[in-house]
Amino acid sequence: MIRLMVSLSALLVPAISAPGLPQDRELPELLNAPIEVERPQPVASTALETRFGKLFLNATVNGETHEFIFDTGSPTMLSRSIAERLGLTTIGHNTGLDANGNSVTMAFALVDELAVGGAVFHDVPVLVFDFTELSLGGCIIDGGILGSEILAGSAWLIDTENETLSFAANADALGSGEAVVDAGLSDFGYPHAPIIAYQVGDVTDRALFDTGSAEAVSLFRTLIQDASVRDAIAADSMVTGRGSEGESAGGYGEITDLARFTLEAFSIDGQSVAPLRANTRGAPPTLVGAGMLDTYRVRLDYPQGRFVLERRDEALPDEAESGYSVAFVDGQARVVQIFSGSPAAEAGLQLGDQVIAIDGRRLDVTPASPMCETALWLLNGFDAARGGVFEIQRGDTRMTVSVPPAGQ
Repeated sequence: MIRLMVSLSALLVPAISAPGLPQDRELPELLNAPIEVERPQPVASTALETRFGKLFLNATVNGETHEFIFDTGSPTMLSRSIAERLGLTTIGHNTGLDANGNSVTMAFALVDELAVGGAVFHDVPVLVFDFTELSLGGCIIDGGILGSEILAGSAWLIDTENETLSFAANADALGSGEAVVDAGLSDFGYPHAPIIAYQVGDVTDRALFDTGSAEAVSLFRTLIQDASVRDAIAADSMVTGRGSEGESAGGYGEITDLARFTLEAFSIDGQSVAPLRANTRGAPPTLVGAGMLDTYRVRLDYPQGRFVLERRDEALPDEAESGYSVAFVDGQARVVQIFSGSPAAEAGLQLGDQVIAIDGRRLDVTPASPMCETALWLLNGFDAARGGVFEIQRGDTRMTVSVPPAGQ
Protein backbone atom coordinates (compact mmCIF):
# COMPACT_ATOMS: atom_id res chain seq x y z
CA MET A 1 0.00 0.00 0.00
CA ILE A 2 1.16 3.52 -0.79
CA ARG A 3 0.28 6.21 1.73
CA LEU A 4 -1.70 9.12 0.37
CA MET A 5 0.67 12.02 -0.29
CA VAL A 6 -1.73 14.85 0.45
CA SER A 7 -2.05 17.10 3.48
CA LEU A 8 -4.56 19.89 3.85
CA SER A 9 -3.04 21.21 7.05
CA ALA A 10 -2.70 25.00 6.94
CA LEU A 11 -1.31 27.77 9.09
CA LEU A 12 -3.88 30.53 9.10
CA VAL A 13 -3.35 34.28 9.09
CA PRO A 14 -6.07 36.86 9.88
CA ALA A 15 -9.00 37.06 7.50
CA ILE A 16 -8.56 39.69 4.80
CA SER A 17 -12.21 40.51 4.16
CA ALA A 18 -15.67 39.87 5.55
CA PRO A 19 -18.34 41.04 3.11
CA GLY A 20 -21.15 39.19 4.88
CA LEU A 21 -20.65 40.93 8.22
CA PRO A 22 -21.25 44.53 9.31
CA GLN A 23 -17.56 45.14 10.08
CA ASP A 24 -14.40 43.19 9.28
CA ARG A 25 -13.39 43.11 12.93
CA GLU A 26 -16.39 40.88 13.70
CA LEU A 27 -15.06 37.91 11.73
CA PRO A 28 -12.19 37.14 14.15
CA GLU A 29 -14.68 37.48 17.00
CA LEU A 30 -16.96 34.96 15.30
CA LEU A 31 -14.07 32.54 14.68
CA ASN A 32 -12.95 32.65 18.31
CA ALA A 33 -16.44 32.38 19.82
CA PRO A 34 -17.03 29.06 21.66
CA ILE A 35 -18.93 26.54 19.53
CA GLU A 36 -22.06 25.27 21.26
CA VAL A 37 -22.22 21.47 21.48
CA GLU A 38 -25.51 19.62 21.91
CA ARG A 39 -24.80 16.31 23.68
CA PRO A 40 -27.79 13.92 23.85
CA GLN A 41 -25.48 11.35 25.49
CA PRO A 42 -22.51 11.94 27.83
CA VAL A 43 -20.16 10.30 25.32
CA ALA A 44 -20.43 10.65 21.55
CA SER A 45 -18.72 8.01 19.45
CA THR A 46 -18.29 7.31 15.76
CA ALA A 47 -16.48 4.79 13.59
CA LEU A 48 -12.99 5.78 12.49
CA GLU A 49 -11.41 4.08 9.49
CA THR A 50 -7.76 4.28 8.49
CA ARG A 51 -7.01 4.32 4.76
CA PHE A 52 -3.86 5.47 2.92
CA GLY A 53 -2.49 6.80 6.23
CA LYS A 54 -5.56 9.06 6.74
CA LEU A 55 -8.45 8.83 9.22
CA PHE A 56 -11.99 8.80 7.79
CA LEU A 57 -15.36 9.25 9.51
CA ASN A 58 -18.93 10.24 8.67
CA ALA A 59 -20.45 13.58 9.66
CA THR A 60 -23.70 15.35 8.83
CA VAL A 61 -23.68 18.96 7.62
CA ASN A 62 -27.03 20.75 7.74
CA GLY A 63 -28.80 17.44 7.22
CA GLU A 64 -26.48 15.95 4.55
CA THR A 65 -24.24 13.03 5.57
CA HIS A 66 -20.81 12.69 3.96
CA GLU A 67 -17.45 11.09 4.61
CA PHE A 68 -14.73 13.39 5.94
CA ILE A 69 -11.03 13.11 6.68
CA PHE A 70 -10.42 13.74 10.39
CA ASP A 71 -7.41 16.07 10.46
CA THR A 72 -6.45 17.75 13.74
CA GLY A 73 -3.82 19.83 11.95
CA SER A 74 -6.24 21.53 9.57
CA PRO A 75 -9.18 23.90 9.86
CA THR A 76 -12.49 22.34 8.88
CA MET A 77 -12.91 22.48 5.11
CA LEU A 78 -16.13 21.78 3.22
CA SER A 79 -16.43 20.75 -0.40
CA ARG A 80 -17.46 23.71 -2.54
CA SER A 81 -20.11 21.66 -4.32
CA ILE A 82 -21.75 20.78 -1.00
CA ALA A 83 -21.54 24.37 0.24
CA GLU A 84 -23.24 25.58 -2.94
CA ARG A 85 -25.93 22.90 -2.77
CA LEU A 86 -26.67 23.83 0.87
CA GLY A 87 -26.81 27.50 -0.07
CA LEU A 88 -24.14 28.54 2.45
CA THR A 89 -23.33 32.25 2.45
CA THR A 90 -19.76 33.51 2.28
CA ILE A 91 -18.99 35.49 5.45
CA GLY A 92 -15.34 36.29 4.73
CA HIS A 93 -12.10 35.15 3.22
CA ASN A 94 -8.85 33.88 4.64
CA THR A 95 -5.33 33.67 3.28
CA GLY A 96 -3.11 31.03 4.83
CA LEU A 97 -0.14 28.79 4.14
CA ASP A 98 -0.68 25.17 3.22
CA ALA A 99 1.54 22.28 4.36
CA ASN A 100 4.07 23.12 1.64
CA GLY A 101 4.23 26.80 2.55
CA ASN A 102 2.13 27.89 -0.45
CA SER A 103 -0.27 30.80 -0.03
CA VAL A 104 -3.93 29.81 -0.42
CA THR A 105 -7.07 31.98 -0.19
CA MET A 106 -10.42 30.39 0.69
CA ALA A 107 -13.90 31.61 1.54
CA PHE A 108 -15.42 31.27 5.00
CA ALA A 109 -18.97 30.03 5.54
CA LEU A 110 -20.98 29.15 8.63
CA VAL A 111 -22.57 25.71 9.10
CA ASP A 112 -25.70 25.77 11.27
CA GLU A 113 -25.39 22.16 12.43
CA LEU A 114 -22.48 19.72 12.18
CA ALA A 115 -23.40 16.32 13.66
CA VAL A 116 -20.73 13.78 14.64
CA GLY A 117 -21.33 10.58 16.59
CA GLY A 118 -24.71 11.75 17.89
CA ALA A 119 -23.48 15.15 19.10
CA VAL A 120 -24.30 18.37 17.25
CA PHE A 121 -21.99 21.36 16.89
CA HIS A 122 -23.79 24.63 16.17
CA ASP A 123 -22.61 27.59 14.07
CA VAL A 124 -19.32 26.06 12.94
CA PRO A 125 -17.08 28.25 10.73
CA VAL A 126 -15.73 26.31 7.75
CA LEU A 127 -13.43 27.04 4.86
CA VAL A 128 -14.82 26.22 1.43
CA PHE A 129 -12.53 24.48 -1.06
CA ASP A 130 -12.89 22.73 -4.40
CA PHE A 131 -11.15 19.42 -3.75
CA THR A 132 -11.32 18.49 -7.43
CA GLU A 133 -8.45 20.96 -7.88
CA LEU A 134 -6.20 18.35 -6.23
CA SER A 135 -4.82 15.46 -8.26
CA LEU A 136 -6.91 12.86 -6.39
CA GLY A 137 -9.26 15.14 -4.48
CA GLY A 138 -12.31 14.01 -6.39
CA CYS A 139 -11.31 10.37 -5.92
CA ILE A 140 -10.80 10.21 -2.16
CA ILE A 141 -12.45 13.27 -0.58
CA ASP A 142 -16.23 13.42 -0.28
CA GLY A 143 -17.45 16.00 2.24
CA GLY A 144 -14.09 17.53 3.07
CA ILE A 145 -11.89 17.81 6.15
CA LEU A 146 -13.18 17.69 9.71
CA GLY A 147 -10.64 19.84 11.48
CA SER A 148 -9.62 21.45 14.72
CA GLU A 149 -12.34 24.10 15.22
CA ILE A 150 -14.59 21.56 16.94
CA LEU A 151 -11.90 20.23 19.30
CA ALA A 152 -12.03 23.03 21.88
CA GLY A 153 -14.48 22.44 24.72
CA SER A 154 -14.33 18.64 24.60
CA ALA A 155 -12.08 15.75 25.56
CA TRP A 156 -11.32 13.39 22.66
CA LEU A 157 -10.11 9.79 22.47
CA ILE A 158 -8.62 8.72 19.15
CA ASP A 159 -8.42 4.92 19.08
CA THR A 160 -7.46 3.39 15.74
CA GLU A 161 -7.01 -0.06 17.30
CA ASN A 162 -10.76 -0.22 18.04
CA GLU A 163 -11.57 2.08 15.11
CA THR A 164 -13.45 4.65 17.16
CA LEU A 165 -13.37 8.37 17.83
CA SER A 166 -15.07 9.31 21.11
CA PHE A 167 -15.56 12.67 22.81
CA ALA A 168 -17.27 14.12 25.85
CA ALA A 169 -17.53 17.30 27.88
CA ASN A 170 -14.85 15.98 30.26
CA ALA A 171 -12.19 13.28 30.12
CA ASP A 172 -13.61 11.27 33.06
CA ALA A 173 -16.57 10.21 30.91
CA LEU A 174 -14.16 8.56 28.46
CA GLY A 175 -12.71 6.19 31.06
CA SER A 176 -8.99 5.82 31.54
CA GLY A 177 -6.05 3.71 30.47
CA GLU A 178 -2.38 3.41 31.34
CA ALA A 179 -0.81 6.76 30.47
CA VAL A 180 2.65 6.54 28.94
CA VAL A 181 2.71 10.30 28.40
CA ASP A 182 0.61 12.85 30.29
CA ALA A 183 1.62 16.23 28.90
CA GLY A 184 0.34 19.74 28.55
CA LEU A 185 -1.92 20.68 25.63
CA SER A 186 -1.98 24.28 24.44
CA ASP A 187 -4.78 26.03 22.57
CA PHE A 188 -3.82 29.37 21.05
CA GLY A 189 -7.29 30.18 19.73
CA TYR A 190 -8.79 29.69 16.28
CA PRO A 191 -8.48 27.17 14.70
CA HIS A 192 -7.75 25.52 18.11
CA ALA A 193 -5.02 23.25 16.77
CA PRO A 194 -3.55 20.91 19.44
CA ILE A 195 -0.06 22.16 20.32
CA ILE A 196 2.38 20.24 22.52
CA ALA A 197 5.92 20.84 23.78
CA TYR A 198 8.67 18.50 22.59
CA GLN A 199 12.38 18.05 23.09
CA VAL A 200 15.01 16.56 20.79
CA GLY A 201 18.66 16.94 21.69
CA ASP A 202 19.08 20.38 23.25
CA VAL A 203 16.16 21.77 21.24
CA THR A 204 12.87 22.50 23.01
CA ASP A 205 10.03 23.72 20.85
CA ARG A 206 6.31 23.30 20.16
CA ALA A 207 4.84 20.77 17.76
CA LEU A 208 1.43 20.39 16.15
CA PHE A 209 -0.38 17.11 16.77
CA ASP A 210 -1.57 16.50 13.23
CA THR A 211 -3.57 13.41 12.28
CA GLY A 212 -3.33 14.62 8.68
CA SER A 213 0.35 13.62 8.72
CA ALA A 214 0.93 9.88 8.37
CA GLU A 215 4.33 9.93 10.10
CA ALA A 216 5.00 9.58 13.83
CA VAL A 217 7.23 12.67 13.76
CA SER A 218 8.04 15.08 10.94
CA LEU A 219 10.89 17.24 12.16
CA PHE A 220 11.30 20.79 10.85
CA ARG A 221 14.27 20.30 8.54
CA THR A 222 16.51 23.08 9.83
CA LEU A 223 16.65 21.42 13.27
CA ILE A 224 18.96 18.65 12.06
CA GLN A 225 21.62 21.32 11.54
CA ASP A 226 21.87 21.37 15.35
CA ALA A 227 24.65 19.07 16.56
CA SER A 228 22.62 17.83 19.54
CA VAL A 229 19.73 16.86 17.25
CA ARG A 230 22.11 14.96 15.00
CA ASP A 231 23.43 13.18 18.09
CA ALA A 232 19.84 12.08 18.83
CA ILE A 233 19.68 10.25 15.47
CA ALA A 234 20.63 6.58 15.62
CA ALA A 235 23.89 5.77 13.88
CA ASP A 236 23.48 4.43 10.33
CA SER A 237 19.71 5.01 10.41
CA MET A 238 19.71 8.05 8.10
CA VAL A 239 18.54 7.60 4.53
CA THR A 240 18.38 10.56 2.17
CA GLY A 241 16.65 11.22 -1.09
CA ARG A 242 14.97 13.73 -3.34
CA GLY A 243 11.36 14.41 -4.19
CA SER A 244 8.20 16.27 -3.30
CA GLU A 245 6.84 16.21 0.25
CA GLY A 246 3.37 15.78 -1.25
CA GLU A 247 0.32 17.69 -2.39
CA SER A 248 -1.56 20.23 -0.32
CA ALA A 249 -4.24 22.83 -0.99
CA GLY A 250 -1.82 24.97 -3.01
CA GLY A 251 -0.55 22.06 -5.12
CA TYR A 252 2.47 19.78 -5.04
CA GLY A 253 5.53 20.88 -3.11
CA GLU A 254 8.73 21.58 -4.97
CA ILE A 255 11.41 18.93 -5.38
CA THR A 256 13.59 19.06 -2.29
CA ASP A 257 15.96 17.05 -0.14
CA LEU A 258 14.32 14.25 1.86
CA ALA A 259 15.54 12.39 4.93
CA ARG A 260 14.29 9.53 7.10
CA PHE A 261 15.94 8.36 10.33
CA THR A 262 15.41 6.88 13.77
CA LEU A 263 15.34 9.25 16.74
CA GLU A 264 16.88 7.66 19.82
CA ALA A 265 15.86 10.68 21.91
CA PHE A 266 12.50 12.42 21.49
CA SER A 267 10.34 13.58 24.39
CA ILE A 268 6.90 15.13 24.71
CA ASP A 269 6.82 17.56 27.61
CA GLY A 270 9.85 15.81 29.11
CA GLN A 271 8.48 12.26 28.70
CA SER A 272 10.32 10.00 26.27
CA VAL A 273 8.56 8.29 23.37
CA ALA A 274 11.78 7.21 21.64
CA PRO A 275 12.94 5.36 19.72
CA LEU A 276 10.77 6.20 16.75
CA ARG A 277 11.06 6.63 13.02
CA ALA A 278 10.92 10.19 11.74
CA ASN A 279 11.35 12.26 8.61
CA THR A 280 11.98 15.91 7.80
CA ARG A 281 9.64 18.59 6.44
CA GLY A 282 10.53 21.93 4.89
CA ALA A 283 7.87 24.10 6.49
CA PRO A 284 7.44 24.68 10.22
CA PRO A 285 6.24 23.52 12.67
CA THR A 286 7.41 20.03 13.62
CA LEU A 287 4.50 17.57 13.45
CA VAL A 288 3.63 14.70 15.76
CA GLY A 289 1.36 12.73 13.50
CA ALA A 290 -0.97 9.80 12.97
CA GLY A 291 1.95 7.37 13.01
CA MET A 292 1.77 7.63 16.82
CA LEU A 293 -1.63 5.96 16.63
CA ASP A 294 0.06 2.72 15.52
CA THR A 295 1.41 2.43 19.09
CA TYR A 296 -0.85 4.62 21.25
CA ARG A 297 -4.37 5.77 21.86
CA VAL A 298 -4.37 9.58 21.97
CA ARG A 299 -6.43 11.76 24.32
CA LEU A 300 -6.86 15.44 23.55
CA ASP A 301 -8.30 16.88 26.76
CA TYR A 302 -9.02 20.50 25.94
CA PRO A 303 -10.92 21.35 29.16
CA GLN A 304 -7.95 20.32 31.32
CA GLY A 305 -5.21 21.14 28.81
CA ARG A 306 -3.79 17.59 28.67
CA PHE A 307 -2.28 15.51 25.88
CA VAL A 308 -2.20 11.83 26.87
CA LEU A 309 -0.71 8.79 25.14
CA GLU A 310 -2.00 5.38 26.26
CA ARG A 311 -0.34 2.26 24.93
CA ARG A 312 -2.51 0.18 22.61
CA ASP A 313 -3.22 -3.46 23.46
CA GLU A 314 -1.27 -4.42 20.34
CA ALA A 315 1.03 -2.06 18.49
CA LEU A 316 1.11 -2.33 14.72
CA PRO A 317 4.34 -3.77 13.31
CA ASP A 318 6.68 -1.37 11.55
CA GLU A 319 6.10 -1.21 7.82
CA ALA A 320 9.01 -1.84 5.49
CA GLU A 321 10.18 1.37 3.84
CA SER A 322 10.04 1.06 0.08
CA GLY A 323 12.52 3.86 -0.65
CA TYR A 324 10.34 5.41 -3.35
CA SER A 325 6.83 6.73 -3.89
CA VAL A 326 4.53 6.86 -6.90
CA ALA A 327 1.69 9.39 -7.13
CA PHE A 328 -0.54 10.91 -9.76
CA VAL A 329 0.65 14.32 -11.01
CA ASP A 330 -1.30 16.05 -13.79
CA GLY A 331 -3.10 12.81 -14.62
CA GLN A 332 0.05 10.66 -14.88
CA ALA A 333 1.53 8.21 -12.39
CA ARG A 334 5.07 9.36 -11.64
CA VAL A 335 7.90 8.56 -9.27
CA VAL A 336 7.69 11.53 -6.89
CA GLN A 337 10.20 10.38 -4.27
CA ILE A 338 13.34 8.26 -4.47
CA PHE A 339 15.85 7.50 -1.69
CA SER A 340 19.52 6.85 -2.35
CA GLY A 341 20.66 3.27 -1.84
CA SER A 342 17.13 1.86 -1.85
CA PRO A 343 16.41 -1.28 -3.92
CA ALA A 344 14.32 0.90 -6.25
CA ALA A 345 17.17 3.37 -6.80
CA GLU A 346 19.72 0.57 -7.25
CA ALA A 347 17.40 -1.07 -9.80
CA GLY A 348 17.38 2.12 -11.85
CA LEU A 349 14.11 3.84 -10.95
CA GLN A 350 14.52 7.63 -11.17
CA LEU A 351 12.67 10.66 -9.88
CA GLY A 352 10.15 11.89 -12.46
CA ASP A 353 9.78 8.58 -14.29
CA GLN A 354 6.28 8.09 -15.66
CA VAL A 355 4.99 4.70 -14.54
CA ILE A 356 3.02 3.09 -17.36
CA ALA A 357 2.42 -0.27 -15.66
CA ILE A 358 3.35 -2.31 -12.59
CA ASP A 359 3.39 -6.10 -12.92
CA GLY A 360 1.32 -5.71 -16.08
CA ARG A 361 -1.34 -3.57 -14.41
CA ARG A 362 -1.50 -0.43 -16.56
CA LEU A 363 -1.57 2.94 -14.81
CA ASP A 364 -2.16 5.16 -17.80
CA VAL A 365 -5.55 6.86 -17.64
CA THR A 366 -8.01 5.92 -20.40
CA PRO A 367 -11.79 5.98 -20.81
CA ALA A 368 -11.77 2.26 -19.98
CA SER A 369 -9.51 2.84 -16.96
CA PRO A 370 -10.40 6.21 -15.37
CA MET A 371 -7.95 7.90 -13.03
CA CYS A 372 -9.86 7.32 -9.80
CA GLU A 373 -10.09 3.58 -10.40
CA THR A 374 -6.39 3.42 -11.24
CA ALA A 375 -5.30 5.70 -8.40
CA LEU A 376 -7.29 3.75 -5.82
CA TRP A 377 -5.67 0.54 -7.00
CA LEU A 378 -2.28 2.18 -6.53
CA LEU A 379 -3.24 3.28 -3.00
CA ASN A 380 -5.03 0.10 -1.92
CA GLY A 381 -3.89 -2.77 -4.11
CA PHE A 382 -0.19 -2.15 -4.53
CA ASP A 383 2.43 -2.69 -1.81
CA ALA A 384 5.41 -0.54 -2.79
CA ALA A 385 7.69 -2.39 -0.35
CA ARG A 386 7.19 -5.63 -2.31
CA GLY A 387 8.52 -4.02 -5.48
CA GLY A 388 7.53 -5.31 -8.88
CA VAL A 389 8.20 -5.02 -12.59
CA PHE A 390 7.80 -1.38 -13.65
CA GLU A 391 7.19 -0.31 -17.22
CA ILE A 392 8.30 3.32 -17.35
CA GLN A 393 8.56 6.19 -19.79
CA ARG A 394 11.65 8.38 -19.39
CA GLY A 395 11.69 11.12 -21.97
CA ASP A 396 11.50 9.37 -25.34
CA THR A 397 12.58 6.02 -23.94
CA ARG A 398 10.30 3.20 -22.83
CA MET A 399 11.97 0.67 -20.50
CA THR A 400 11.37 -1.99 -17.86
CA VAL A 401 12.80 -1.76 -14.34
CA SER A 402 12.53 -4.71 -11.94
CA VAL A 403 12.35 -3.38 -8.38
CA PRO A 404 13.17 -6.01 -5.71
CA PRO A 405 11.38 -6.07 -2.35
CA ALA A 406 12.60 -3.68 0.33
CA GLY A 407 15.29 -5.17 2.52
CA GLN A 408 16.91 -7.18 -0.25
